[in-house]
Amino acid sequence: MEESRLLRVKNLRTSFKTPEGIVRSVDGVSFDVNRGETLALVGESGCGKTVTSLSIIGLLAESAEVAADELSFEGRDLLAMDREQRRLLRGSGISMIFQEPMTSLNPVYRIERQIGEVFTCHHPEMSKKEVHERSVEMLRRVGVPNPEERLRVYPHQLSGGLRQRVMIAIALAAGAPLVIADEPTTALDVTIQAQILQLMRELQQESGMSVILITHDFGVVSQLAHRVAVMYAGKIVEEGAVEEIFSDPQHPYTKLLILSIPGIKVKRGGRLESITGAVPNPLRFPKGCRFHPRCPYAMDICREKEPPETRTGDRRVSCFLRGDGNAE
Repeated sequence: MEESRLLRVKNLRTSFKTPEGIVRSVDGVSFDVNRGETLALVGESGCGKTVTSLSIIGLLAESAEVAADELSFEGRDLLAMDREQRRLLRGSGISMIFQEPMTSLNPVYRIERQIGEVFTCHHPEMSKKEVHERSVEMLRRVGVPNPEERLRVYPHQLSGGLRQRVMIAIALAAGAPLVIADEPTTALDVTIQAQILQLMRELQQESGMSVILITHDFGVVSQLAHRVAVMYAGKIVEEGAVEEIFSDPQHPYTKLLILSIPGIKVKRGGRLESITGAVPNPLRFPKGCRFHPRCPYAMDICREKEPPETRTGDRRVSCFLRGDGNAE
């Protein structure tokens, strides 16, 4: 198992100092990512998914305080790396596909410069001709038509789907074994979304890369992920294989998320569930289980104590109900 592990995150804690107090956006998150697999981090906006990924890759502002019992990539301690070591790791070791390509791509640079920067940064020995050829190859690899022509344009001259393909090309250019995909299809229409998901499946099969997929959409999870970690209010409340999570969700939050997506467990004509309320303010997390103000199965103990984590094989859940059927 140690040989197959690519990333280990153990008790990750990320906080920010604000005028109103300390905001702990990530509070004791733990998971592993193995070689060649896709782990989905799922949850509503504001639950800490993106902050978790930015803590791993080292892209948070200096005002952020990141701590962990262990945060290692290929056996190397990420928190012990200096700024230059982390910079070199980004792209060649861990890459990121950002949520909105229109704001992630530089609007004043042509596509060729933005892809070429990856090669010149990680392979300074490459000639301009080699950088150009590799850039064309990357665009072709991710399915961009007329790649020579597309290299000469600016981001605003491309459609949303092509911009997302460019972002994927940039993320894969240096051959990183781990790619973090932050809501890679959110801004796209359904047809283009399906194309991007198919592209990511093919690229993963071709390269053997690992993926951390950040999403709120269990529909996307069902198509791409091998394992799922469900986040709520800065914590992971449930983790397991995709098939187990869909067939037998043990945390009420997981169950409600799945029942709120059409076409997974709710078929045509069925009634979708909704989750009342909103994700709590990280400055004022509720006492006990952080989900209890919104949970239809909350008990008195849920309002007083934080639920323990229960493990069964590779499955874990933090809930006093422990998936024993009382949440039905």
